[in-house]
Parts: sequence; structure tokens; C-alpha cells
Amino acid sequence: MRSLATCATVMIAALVATAHTDALAGWCGKSPSGSTNCGFATLAQCAAKISNTGGACIQVSGSGAGAAEPEPEHVRRDRPVRPKKEATPNRSEPVRTSAPAVPAVAPVAAPAPIPAAAAAPVQPAQRQPVDFAGARQLILSGQYDAGIAAMRALKFDDHPDIATFLGLAYRKLGRLEEARTWYERALAVDPNHRLALSFYGMMQAETGDMNLARADLEKLKLICGGTECNEYQALAGVISSQPR
Repeated sequence: MRSLATCATVMIAALVATAHTDALAGWCGKSPSGSTNCGFATLAQCAAKISNTGGACIQVSGSGAGAAEPEPEHVRRDRPVRPKKEATPNRSEPVRTSAPAVPAVAPVAAPAPIPAAAAAPVQPAQRQPVDFAGARQLILSGQYDAGIAAMRALKFDDHPDIATFLGLAYRKLGRLEEARTWYERALAVDPNHRLALSFYGMMQAETGDMNLARADLEKLKLICGGTECNEYQALAGVISSQPR
């Protein structure tokens, strides 16, 4: 009986020792299939056991085998990382795209309004013809004062045609000295001006100075190359109409 009791005591002690050893085990080996083998006191023991299985060593706490601790740093570092699977968009919903940004445009200042030009006062046609022909027509139609103003408004008094018609207008108004001045002004610019010679000779004949009138008639004959030009015949008719 004493030997039986002693044997039982030894078996109980062995069980307690085994349990204590399991409680102190610090590492478990985990195979790729998911099975766990604990009871390794050190990481080296665990690694040597599973080195050819492709498993991993897990540190456990002292509360007993199977209480897993976080994986060692080198195991987590060497483990391949699987890429995260992106969520597949729901094709039933329209895909929204952001609208392109519209660049800001600086406002353009409106141009300043252009002031309307002041309207020029409209002169009466008989006082302000647009050209020499209009001014000459005023004189030939008997509007001598208006014709003189129109000719002077042209601001081209040294032209022999303008000076000649100014002389005619003053002569018709009876202002003979002013008429003489304009005739001589025309002939100073152009001594062979046929109309100036004809008008000047007419005034000479009308005032009784027949010699000067005939001298102008002879100049016209030379300039015209005969007696067929209008200027010669007009002066010759005035001279012949004067009393002898």
C-alpha cells in the first residue's frame, strides 16, 4: 500500500510539473494550415521547429498556452502585403466627374463715350457755295455781293480766275477802283490770262480810255492766234459799241 501511495504521489507531481512547464511556455508555432504548436520557451526553439513549414511564431502570455501575443516585428515585416481591393462602382449610378475650373476673367472697362461733334452752322447757299463754280454762278446771275463773299471765302485770292471774277463783280457794282485792283492782280499772276484782259479792256472802253482798250484787244489777238476766240470778240464788241 505504501508503494502504491508513493507511485501516485510521483504521478501527481509529474502532472503538476508538466502543467507548470506549459504555463511558462512563451512561444507558439502556427502552421499555414492554422494548427498551433505551443510549448516553446524561446523564439529560437519555435523558429527551428517550423522553419521548413512556412509557418509563423507567436509569443504568448504566461497565463497558459494559446494566449496569443502580437506578432514579432520581423515576422510582420517579412509577410507579403496583399493589395487592397478597390470598391467596384455601382454601374446603376451615373459617374460624376468634376467640372473643369473656369478661369476668372477680369472685367473689361467699357470705352468712354465719344462726344458727338458739334454740328457746323449751315451757311445759306447764296453766301457760301461749296466751290469756285458756285461762286462764279452767283456773280454771273447778278448776285454780286453774295458772289464776292463766296469768292473771298475760298481763301485763294491770288488765283487769276478768282481775282478776275472779283474784278467783274466790283465793276458791275460801280466800284471801279476796286475792280481795277483785282484785274491787275490777276494779270500780275498771269499776264496772258485772256478773260482778265477781256474784262479789263471792257472797263477801259466804258470809262472812255479807248487806247488802253484797243491795246488789250491786240494782246488777245496774239494770245488767241487770231480773232476767233470768245474773249477777243467780246472785247471787240464792247469797243465798237462805244460812241466815237
